[in-house]
Amino acid sequence: MVSVRRKRLFRVVALLGASALCWIVGEVVLLLTGINNDYRNPATSELIPRSGGPYELAACGHVPFATIRIRYPTNPRGYFNANNAIDHEMNSVGWRDGEHRKTRPEKTYRILGIGDSYLFGQGVKAKDRCLTHLGNLLQAEFPSRTVETINSGQPGYNTVMEARVLKECGLSYHPSLVILHFVPNDVEPDIYTKKAKVEFFTEYITGSMATDWMSQHSEIWALLNRTIGGRIRGQAYIRESIGSFQSAPEKWNACQGGLDSIVQSCREKEIPLLIVAFPFFYQLNEDYPFQPIHDRLREYCSNNDVPFLDLREHYRGFNGPELWVHPTDQHPNEKAHDIAAGVIAQFIQQDAKKFGLQE
Repeated sequence: MVSVRRKRLFRVVALLGASALCWIVGEVVLLLTGINNDYRNPATSELIPRSGGPYELAACGHVPFATIRIRYPTNPRGYFNANNAIDHEMNSVGWRDGEHRKTRPEKTYRILGIGDSYLFGQGVKAKDRCLTHLGNLLQAEFPSRTVETINSGQPGYNTVMEARVLKECGLSYHPSLVILHFVPNDVEPDIYTKKAKVEFFTEYITGSMATDWMSQHSEIWALLNRTIGGRIRGQAYIRESIGSFQSAPEKWNACQGGLDSIVQSCREKEIPLLIVAFPFFYQLNEDYPFQPIHDRLREYCSNNDVPFLDLREHYRGFNGPELWVHPTDQHPNEKAHDIAAGVIAQFIQQDAKKFGLQE
C-alpha cells in the first residue's frame, strides 16, 4: 500500500517537475525571441514648446511652433528616429505643415486637407503622409500647375470641429480643393468619454497590452493574455462601439451637422469638395465591423451630390495590423498612407476638370 502511494506521489512530483521545466523553457524561449517586447509599455507623447513660447493652443490648431514627440517602446520596422521617436512639428497656425501665404499664387492648385490624426500623420514622418504624397503625384501628372498641399489635421478632432477649422481658418487660404479625411470615430462627439463610443485606438489597443502584473513577470502569461484574452476583450469592445453608434442617432446627427457646414462653406466659395473615408485598420479583409458608418457616409454624399471615395475596398488583402505604425498604435503607417495617396490621386485625375485641376 505504501509502495503504491509512493509511486503516485512520485508521478505527481514528476508531472509537476516536468510542467515546471516546460514552463521555464517556454519563458526562456519567449524572452529570447522578444515576442512580447512590443507590448510591454504604451507609447508616450511629449509636448515640447518652442523656447520662449507660445504655450497655448492656437485658434484652429495645436500649440504654434511646438513639437509633439511620440516615443514607442520598440522599433520593429526600423522606421522611427533615434530612441524610437517621431517628431511632429507645428507651424505658426498650429498645423503640422510648413508656412503658407494666405494669398494663393497664380497657377497654383492648392489642396486643403481637413481631418484628424490620420491626416495629421501620427507616428509617420511628415514626408510620408498621404496628403504630401498626393501633392507629389498630382504635380507629376500636371506639371503646368504648381500643386500645393496644406495639412490642417488635428488629433482628436471630429467632423464638427473640422467644420469650424475650415470656416474660421482654412477658407482664408483660398484652396482650389478641400479634401475631408473622414475616419469612423469622427461621428463620436467625445472620444475621451468612459461610456461606450465609436473609438478604436485607446481602449482596443489597451486591451491587447501586456501591462498587468502577471504579464510583466511572465512571458507565457503575457502572450496568452494578449493573444487570447486581448482578442476576447477587443471583440467585446468592438461590439459595444458599433452598438453605441446604432443606438445613439444623436451621434450621426451631430456629425451630419458638421458635414452640412463643410458642404455649405465650400459651395458658398465655389470650392470643390472631396470626402475620403479611411477605415479603422481592423479585419479589413473579413467582416469589417465599422462598415455601417461608411455606408451612412456614402448615403449622405450621394444625397448631397458630394464626391465620395471609400478607401476600405482598396485595402483588401490586408487584415489591418500590418498597416499600423506600431503594434500598440493603430494609426496608418507609411505604407497605408502611400496606398491612400495613390488611390486619391487616381480618383482626382479621372475627373480633373470637375476638381478644377484641368481647364
